[in-house]
Amino acid sequence: MRGTRIVMGLVTLVAASLLGTAPTVGGNLPAKQVAIEAAKRSERVVTLGQLTGHDRKRLAAVQQAARQQLLTQTHVAVAAVEHVGVPTQPTVTASLTQQGVRVPLTPAIRGVRELVIPYRRLTGKIQNRYLPAAQRATPVAGKVIALTFDDGPDPKLTPKLLKILKQAHVHATFFQVGKSVVKYPQLSRAVLAAGHELGNHSWDHPNFAAVGTRQAVRQVARTNAAIYHVTGQLPTYVRPPYGAITRVEGRAIAQPIIRWSIDSRDWAYLNRQKDVQSVVHAAQSGGIVLMHDIHAQSVAAVPAIIKQLTAKGYRFVTVGQLLGQNTLPGLEYFERGDHRVAGS
Repeated sequence: MRGTRIVMGLVTLVAASLLGTAPTVGGNLPAKQVAIEAAKRSERVVTLGQLTGHDRKRLAAVQQAARQQLLTQTHVAVAAVEHVGVPTQPTVTASLTQQGVRVPLTPAIRGVRELVIPYRRLTGKIQNRYLPAAQRATPVAGKVIALTFDDGPDPKLTPKLLKILKQAHVHATFFQVGKSVVKYPQLSRAVLAAGHELGNHSWDHPNFAAVGTRQAVRQVARTNAAIYHVTGQLPTYVRPPYGAITRVEGRAIAQPIIRWSIDSRDWAYLNRQKDVQSVVHAAQSGGIVLMHDIHAQSVAAVPAIIKQLTAKGYRFVTVGQLLGQNTLPGLEYFERGDHRVAGS
């Protein structure tokens, strides 16, 4: 009888393993649940205020990261997470886990009452000391410059530009218009697949300062939804058309605003040689170059720009790399080391 009980016990353990269930411990909780509870007890509890240095912009950035994680985890509609319920009170507690920061959701969404935001989504959003060393915000060093391209994607010119950048081993940042993203979704996916960054440049390129806050927010939200639907990623950055934005709009949009320090004026010249000269002459380390991938002359100028700036010792990086991913909602970034309150 004793041998039979031993065999039956082994059979039970094997069956539990195969079925993904675990034997109970002390007749109460399954072993898996006990392990989860033990892991939670070992987690470091901190307040949101500690994580963010009591900076409201950092709190808004944590909410932004939570939106992307919630979309990834639950696949809800983008509109459902626009005001995701991550508390913004600095006294609310969160936990540092091995995978990321555990935060409560109020109210719950799709039954999700708490969310673990991976550390990689929190680079530059919470203070470095709470991040693993590999995820800490560190601006890229050296003589670097970021190429950015607005108003695409264009069915003829964007593929040409992607080919040029690939051949030169250069990565750039593309600020795309929502209605074109919907029309040419394969091009937005191609931008990300090639290792470039993709940002929000409004739905149909109005002047935000002229249309008012409500319409500006709608323009951004609609384009965020389009880019997410096409790529599975929410864009981090917004570039308002014409660089026009008010302080109220900057707060309401609640995403980092990317401007520029080197204006090619390619839209005015429509001349390859002038485009090259304007960028190369104005180039400076840490600068952000404004160009457009909807003008043939602009795209044609890129190989010479890359060649001449490389000869001057420049390396090309994305905006995120240039700024060390250290960007916060409500601020405008013109170049490395130059950021201001949006609309100021």
